Amino acid sequence: MTSRVHPLESALAITLRALLAWVIPLTVVMLILRAPVDPDSLFVYNLAHLFVLQIASFLLVRRLAPQLDDPWFGTTKRPWLASAASIVALVTGFAALLTLATSAAAGYDPSLQFLQLLSSLDIAWATAALFLGAHKLWGKVWADVAAFVLIIVCIGSIALYLDAVGFTSSGGWQVDAAKMMQIVLPADMVAAAVAVTVLLIAARGEGQPTEHLSPQS
Repeated sequence: MTSRVHPLESALAITLRALLAWVIPLTVVMLILRAPVDPDSLFVYNLAHLFVLQIASFLLVRRLAPQLDDPWFGTTKRPWLASAASIVALVTGFAALLTLATSAAAGYDPSLQFLQLLSSLDIAWATAALFLGAHKLWGKVWADVAAFVLIIVCIGSIALYLDAVGFTSSGGWQVDAAKMMQIVLPADMVAAAVAVTVLLIAARGEGQPTEHLSPQS
């Protein structure tokens, strides 16, 4: 008699297959089309790369979302929320590995590789959380819209920052704390707040009793 595969194992298998499907061809492409030296071209290249990374992560969370139809952790108080958090972690790990491999292949300056990793992780987890919450509350179409808008807003904040401060002479991350506080962090904080709020609203009612005693007269 064969044992039933745990949904988390299935989700992990889907994630690993998706990683291989993305990391191999994208790494090859970026080894061929290395990051340009010209600041203007590097600006476009870097943002296009970040956008592709987020599309890959977005497609993964869309693929994993149906796994939440059945409870993963039956003994927990909030099985749906625990399962959703697991998917967010898988998507974030996927984004990290894909970003590290392709950023190295692109030949970014180490500091720019770090910025790309931070940006990718920050957007990926928020997008995954928002998509799963919106998917449960309003369905796939509105979840797609919400996730795509969040991706555009977050990448837009990175674009505004890079446009304002530029790169170092070696093509690295030009760190400007004031601009980060003015441009990037507000967008990140709003994205995180919206994503967590939608996810928690979607999970409300878990663990609550379905029947209540009638008030005594």
